[in-house]
Amino acid sequence: MTTRATKTNLLTNSLNATESMNDFSPKTAAIWFWSVVGFFAAVWVLLPTLLHTGYRINDVIELQCISREWVLSTRKHPMLPAWILEVVNILTNRHFAAPFIASQFCVVMTLWSVWQLGRKVLSEKFALIGSLAMLPYYYFTYHSLVYNQNIVLMAFWSLSVYFVFQAYQTNRFLYWILSGLSIGIAFHAKYPAAFLVLSILIFMLTRSDGRKLWYGIRPYLTTIIAFLIFLPHIVWLYQNDFATFDYALNRHAYSNRIYHLLLPLTFIMFQLEFWFTTVIVLYPVIGFIWKWKIKFLENSPENENQKLCEKYLFYCFIIPFLFCIIIMFTKNYWFPASYSAPFWTFSGTWLLLRFQTKESPNTFFNTIKLIIILETVMSLLLIVSVFSPYINGKPKKQLFPAQELGIRCDTIWYSKFNTPCPFVSGDWAICGYAGWAMRDRPRVLFYWNIHGIDDLRAKPTGTWATDSDVNQTGGIILWQLSDKPDHYVPEWLHQRFPNAEIIPDTIILPYTTGAKVPPLKVGVALIPP
Repeated sequence: MTTRATKTNLLTNSLNATESMNDFSPKTAAIWFWSVVGFFAAVWVLLPTLLHTGYRINDVIELQCISREWVLSTRKHPMLPAWILEVVNILTNRHFAAPFIASQFCVVMTLWSVWQLGRKVLSEKFALIGSLAMLPYYYFTYHSLVYNQNIVLMAFWSLSVYFVFQAYQTNRFLYWILSGLSIGIAFHAKYPAAFLVLSILIFMLTRSDGRKLWYGIRPYLTTIIAFLIFLPHIVWLYQNDFATFDYALNRHAYSNRIYHLLLPLTFIMFQLEFWFTTVIVLYPVIGFIWKWKIKFLENSPENENQKLCEKYLFYCFIIPFLFCIIIMFTKNYWFPASYSAPFWTFSGTWLLLRFQTKESPNTFFNTIKLIIILETVMSLLLIVSVFSPYINGKPKKQLFPAQELGIRCDTIWYSKFNTPCPFVSGDWAICGYAGWAMRDRPRVLFYWNIHGIDDLRAKPTGTWATDSDVNQTGGIILWQLSDKPDHYVPEWLHQRFPNAEIIPDTIILPYTTGAKVPPLKVGVALIPP
């Protein structure tokens, strides 16, 4: 007679054999990862390249023009994203697709970090599912068209999470060094990297095995490396009166008391967009959200490793999230939803570690089907944006006639002067596109302000040039006329550029759409070289 214990052992062995049979080899998992991720990265480079003539948000063209300066920072942000973009510009001969390529490079780096960490605590198949579940993530798809500090921070945030976990587990010098490098570089992307550092410190100091690590030299080595990498930016801050802090504090501060509650509540609601697609993709594995069951693991080295990773990832997203809520509630300061995008990049892996999972021969392929469906939905957003002017009659930034503007500016400049144009300045989006598209790629003097384009309190975005440089070396000055009279001259023009000669002919360009939308109208002034 077969005993109950024997039946249990037979069932366990059968399940283990099934799991082993359904699992992937490391080579198969790698083929799947690079094939799927590479395919969708190519899609999100090709689609906007084919359908757009401008960039969806002006942050992108701003980085396009700043990238040539190789500066440590502007008055708004550190400039690691601009350095990466300039490398891609050089490799692609300044192709329009360069920001999309740079963006997908960051996406792939993020997903690789998620996949590699998952492989340390999950089977090859579930590690793969946990990473691919992030593919339809809003900031990896439609919003990845906006190449800026946020997507670069996501890449190095994720890389830091992975390296620190490896350092914590193995205590090897290599991973402590890599942790310092990735954290230091993350600060050059955006300051919220500090939230991750606080999360890691709290995690380590609240665990006895984490505190013991501080009796050795390795965590201090990480700290020194990260500090030395970020030190040039600290020197820049000191030399420029901490300009980035002035920008941040003035941009998102609110005075009305009701915002103490509204800002945190709005921020919390926006977090749904970060979890929504991941939960859908993981449905074949963890089921419906209301049926989730917490996974209770028996004591074993492998299971303890999973518990450690689950807690570590929880600290890495919940502590930054809580810090944002506390700051908004106490200081009445607004964090845009994009600030929290890096927090959730490991949410797929965390869900697999936290909740009971189901295994079947079709589990992986069902997740792939859901990924394809969601990626298709996201790509439709891009396509709809191209056709939206036919519906609302409004021009879109994605359809900005950038190349045509550059050609017109070159024509105007060379009709007067037989020398390359040294500078472009004025309304920052207009002059940014002109500086990027003109054949000599002139330097661009941007202004940022939060009070309006004609406000004389506006400050130069960077420290590489001033009004005096433009007045001495010459250049072309541009301003928006689309919603103003044809002979409108901005107040700042003659105060900043007294030698500027206004060109009577307005530049009028249609947007790259067949829809009936108002054309782009640009005023022009020249300063002789």
